[in-house]
Formats: sequence, C-alpha cells, structure tokens
Amino acid sequence: MRSPSIRLRQHRLEQLTTQLLWRLQQSSPHHSSSNGNAIVPKFPDVSTLSVPLEIGAVIPGLEETRGALYEIGVADDGTFVGLAKDEMDESISNLGAMAASLGCVVEVLRMVSVGECEWMDGSSGTVRNEELWVCEAYVKPNISFDATNSRERSTEPRHGEPNTTCNPQSAQLKVTLTGSTMSGKSSLLGSLTTATLDNGRGKSRLSLFRHRHEIESGMTSSVTQEILGYNDSAHLNDPVEPIDVVNYASGNISSWTDIHGNCDGGRLVLLSDSAGHPRYRRTAVRGLIGWAPDWTLLCIPADTAEDTSGLTGSTPPPEEVLGISSVDVDLSHESLELCLKLDLPLVVVITKLDLASMTGLKRYLQKVLSSLKAAGRVPVILQNPKDPVADPDLTQIPAAALRSCESVIGMLECDNPRLIVPIVLTSAVKGTGISTLHALLYKLPILQHGVDHNLAGQLHPRTLFHIEDVYSSRQGGSSDEIIPILSGHLRYGRLDVGDELVIGPYNVESHHTVAERDRPQIPTSQSFPGALTETKARPIDPSAQEWRRVKVTSLRYLRLPVSTLFQGQAGTVGVHSVSKRIHTPALVRIRKGMVLADGSPLATRVFVAEFARRDVESLSIRHAVVVYIASVKASAKVIAGALPDDDAMEHTQYHGSDDESLGFALEGVGSSNGRNSNINARMLVTFQFISSPEYVEMGSQVLVMPGGGPGIYGGQERGEKGIASLEGFVGKVVNTFG
Repeated sequence: MRSPSIRLRQHRLEQLTTQLLWRLQQSSPHHSSSNGNAIVPKFPDVSTLSVPLEIGAVIPGLEETRGALYEIGVADDGTFVGLAKDEMDESISNLGAMAASLGCVVEVLRMVSVGECEWMDGSSGTVRNEELWVCEAYVKPNISFDATNSRERSTEPRHGEPNTTCNPQSAQLKVTLTGSTMSGKSSLLGSLTTATLDNGRGKSRLSLFRHRHEIESGMTSSVTQEILGYNDSAHLNDPVEPIDVVNYASGNISSWTDIHGNCDGGRLVLLSDSAGHPRYRRTAVRGLIGWAPDWTLLCIPADTAEDTSGLTGSTPPPEEVLGISSVDVDLSHESLELCLKLDLPLVVVITKLDLASMTGLKRYLQKVLSSLKAAGRVPVILQNPKDPVADPDLTQIPAAALRSCESVIGMLECDNPRLIVPIVLTSAVKGTGISTLHALLYKLPILQHGVDHNLAGQLHPRTLFHIEDVYSSRQGGSSDEIIPILSGHLRYGRLDVGDELVIGPYNVESHHTVAERDRPQIPTSQSFPGALTETKARPIDPSAQEWRRVKVTSLRYLRLPVSTLFQGQAGTVGVHSVSKRIHTPALVRIRKGMVLADGSPLATRVFVAEFARRDVESLSIRHAVVVYIASVKASAKVIAGALPDDDAMEHTQYHGSDDESLGFALEGVGSSNGRNSNINARMLVTFQFISSPEYVEMGSQVLVMPGGGPGIYGGQERGEKGIASLEGFVGKVVNTFG
C-alpha cells in the first residue's frame, strides 16, 4: 500500500505525462480531431525513476511531431529562478521517464548557470554554497530505435492503448474504379465517400479532382484515392442493426485518420479512381496493375446503347469524345476486354440507371453478359429496392441490402472467386443501388496475391515495397532536412520503422561509376538473339550504385501513423539515405516503379515473357512498346522472339545492349515446319528496357501496349490525330537478365 505522498506524486507524474503527450500532438502536422479512442500511454512509475530508461516505439501519431521544448528552472513569468544541480538532474530524469513512456527521447540543448544559492546543512551544521542552473530540454520522437525490438513489440499493444500497429488480419480492401470516359466513375465515388447524391452534372465528384483542368473538363486524368470505412460493432451484436458507413458525411470526420478512428476495427476500403479517356490510358492501367487492387469496379453507363443526348448527365457518343473516326468504337467494351485479359477480380457496376430505358439497358447488358461468359466468367446480377433513397440512407447499410448480397458472397467462397462477377445497377442521382454496392464492398473477400518464391529463386527478397508515387516532406523535430516520402503498397513481408533496406534500381550507366566500368561485358551474337553462353545471374552489390541503402524513418498506413506495415497494405514510407553520395543525391532521383527491398535484389535490363502466339505475331524486332509489370511502367523494345521449345531461346542469358536490327517479324518465327500452329500456341518474346533497368520478378504478369503513335482508332482525315486504344498483350515473365 503506497503512502499518500507517493500516490500524490504518481498522480502528478501522470498529469505531466498527459500534458507532454498533448503538446507533442499539437505540434504534429497531421493531428487527428477524431472522437475515436484516445491513446493512453503507459505512465512511468515513481518507484522506477532511478532505473535506466527503456525507450520503445513511438506512440502512433507522434512520428512526425515537431517535438516539445521545456525550460526547466524558469518561472511562469519568464524569471530565471534556477535549480541546484541535484534538483536539475532529478527534473531531467523525470522528464526522460515521461518521454520514454511515449517513445520519445530528451535532448539537453543548453544548461546555463544563473546564480548561486546558500543553505544550512542540517547534518553537519555547515553552510553549503552551490550554483543555480537553468536548462533548455527538447523532447522529440525516438525514430532511431532498433528495428528488431520494434518487430517484437509491434505485435502487442501497450497497456490501455488501441492496437494501431495494423494487425495482418485487419480488413483492408483495395478497389480500383475503371471504365470509359464519362461513365460516372468519379460521381459514383463521390456518392460513396460523401453520401451525397449527384445532380447529373458532377456535383458529388468536385472534391475528388486534383487538377484544375479536371474540374473544367469533368474528365479525370490522374489516379485519385479516397477511403471509407464500415463500423459493424452494433451489427455484430444484433444482425438486425444496420452497418454504419464511415465517410465524410459522418460526424466529426475531416481526414483519413478520423475515418480510421471511427471504424472501430471494421473494414477499410481504399478506392482508386482512374482515368477513362484513351489519351490517359497509361494512368488507367497504372490503377489496374500498379496498386494491385483486390477487386476492380468496372463502371458501364446504362445509356451506352441508346441516344440520350439532351438529358442531364447523358453519356456522350464516342465520336464526340474521340473524333469522327471513332464512330463505331465502344470504349466500355474495350475496358471490359482489358479487365478480362488481365484476369482481374471484377465487379460490373451499371451507372446512370436513371437515364436508360428498359429496352436499351437489356440490349447492352446482354452484350456484357455474353463477353463475360465467353471469358469463362459467371455473372450474377444483384437485386435493388425499387424505391429511390434519400441522403440519410446513404450513411448506413440496411439489413435488406446485406441479404441481397448473401447469394453472391456464398458463390465467392470457392476455389477461384475470380470466376464470379457480381453486377450492381446504380444511379448516383437517385441513389439506387448505392446501399447494395456498400454491402458488396463490406462483404467482398480480400484475395491473397500469392508469391511463388521457388520460381523467383533463392535471391528473392523477403520484403518488397512497390513505389507508386514520390513526395517530399520536412523531417520532424529540429531538422529542416527534406526527406522523400514513398507512396505505394507492400507486396509481401513487413516494414518496421528503423529497418534498413535498399532502394532502386538506379541507372548506373548515366553516372559512370567505377563498378559499371569494371563490369565484364559478354559479346552479343549477331546471328540470332539468345545464342549466348549460359551465365549465372549475380546479385547486384549495393556499392555498384544500382541499389542505395536507406533507413525507414516513418510509416503511414492510409495516412495513419504506424510503426509497422504488413503484407498487402497500402501506405507511405519516409526514408533517410545511409549510403554515400556520388554525383546527384540518390534520394532526389527516386522515381515511380522503383522498389524498397531487403537482401540483394537483382536489376533487370532484359526479360523474356510468354504470350499467346496469335497476340504477338504482329510485333517486329526493334518494335517500341510500353510494358506494365507491377509498379513498372517503362518503354522497351522487342529484341527477339521464339517458340518455347526453340533451342535458340532455351536456357539462355543476355548481357549488354543490342542495337542491331534483326530485320524480321515475329510472325515467321518457328513457322517453317508448322510446329505449334494451333490456337493455343505460345511464343517467347524478349524485351529490353530503353532508359533504365527495372526490378522484375519471375512469374509476374506483363501487359504490353503500343509505344506511341496512332492506335487502331487512327484518324484518316487530314490533320486528324489518331487515338491510342486500350488494346494490349498480356503474358507472363519467364526469365530475366541483368
């Protein structure tokens, strides 16, 4: 039983620790205003103040705080009072214990003597004289703690603290919206995230646009991301209760971190809106492939098959969007075919239901069903309530909407859920189907993207983070250093604050490093590609500057500060370089498509991919293309082609560059004896990256699209430009070379 004086001192210590936490939160650039559970630190114990401090991971939310400055020995009015040396040491020790309980450290900036004091020593009866000191102490987050200890501590929350380390089993669904231009993708996303009905002119989507030209034209040209959540705590206790939709229409929600706090452990959905115009096809493909969505929502306007011109919000005909030469083009069908080629888990969302007639809707829906069945998919149409809904209903998922999804969710519990394609009929103007779509997003299974480590080889990294965007920010604390912020998703493994990884690959040829000049070159055969002596692939030493070593300084899971990211989660990573600079600072040259990885990953300049022969016969040697592999979007050229059983391409390696034209098209490869002439014949095509090496995994899916110029919709009129299409070839990477 503690004495009253000790209890009083403990209570005072807890008050001061809470005050320190509040000060650190206020200096954070992204302090949340959520009404969610507050973080209660593990307060220091007065009986252990003399024990050496054990500083752990920073409490979530304090990673980017600017810190707190304490002046010890100064009165409230600014008068220098001063403390004796033993009192000053005790005060700094108490402040250090308070900071350590929050995952912070104390740095004494300066200590100044401001006078002297005298007192009578009762034990000896002598007069003692000692200096009085004033101290300036800076409390800052401990971003340099050991990553191994972080891994051990991150699995268990602190006492009284919510588990914000993002357990691997926490529900996070990544969804990409795709479809033709003016198909209502952004309006649908606006209705989902703001619970606002559209007016037919894009009212609900205005907050989603990132650029001024998007607002003026109404046409999305970039990947826009928003999140929404589902609080199912009441529904789990009583199935009759609805599920609350947590979005910007919910109370006291102004940021993503507020949505995290109000979900109360429910599902989070990351929604990515992509461009629909073929002019921005690279951005559209990036949303489909780069962010590795769990499901793709293909938006098809219900009035596609009929003329609804003159009605508010009607879908313009293709010739109005693409030009007179594209009068017969069906962009919605092109988007559907691309999704089927990529074998994406698919949900078809019929938009603008309020504009379509029953006859026109049935006619085009039959075309969609035929395409799905031809691809081996099983379409399932979900039923909607007939009565239109009002704004308040968009903030909840009623039990009736959940029941309407039970049948399709049961079908998705199979060995291959990709075969099932739910179809939802919606209207962002009347609100039809919005609750059904919410129920589907709440119920959809989160598919695991498996990794074949045996195919990738022994050098396969255990942790891999794909970089989709690069930002910059000033480091928290007293430093004004600009640090890069890497946005993307964790393909596999886990990331902890304090981890040391490599980032790359960089183009070392443009920087003429010694390692590049000393690298042996293998001559290229001029007779046919692939006739090279088999050579064992070697890991790239980070000192060769293709890979630079960095340290993780901060992590965010969908903008929520955390100490750990787990497999499949999207977030941002702050890094600090620990490698020596050469010419240009390496962190300045970080680009999209790079990766963060551990171990010794391999950079790829040349790769071999397998395609259906009928798809790639039109390609020719030195043909310029654009390839999409995971987060990589790069220009490449075709340098070889062969059949899978052709001796010229079997078990070969490629090194160096091949600038010689081989002068033949792939359609003639292997055709002399008629081998593999059936419809299932495959072909191996070798590509070389033009500008810089990339990180490519064995077994990865690759999409090859035209590298520029007019596509199949090229205009024939004088002065008319061709419009590149969404056509492409989908294959699999079977070999890579450095």
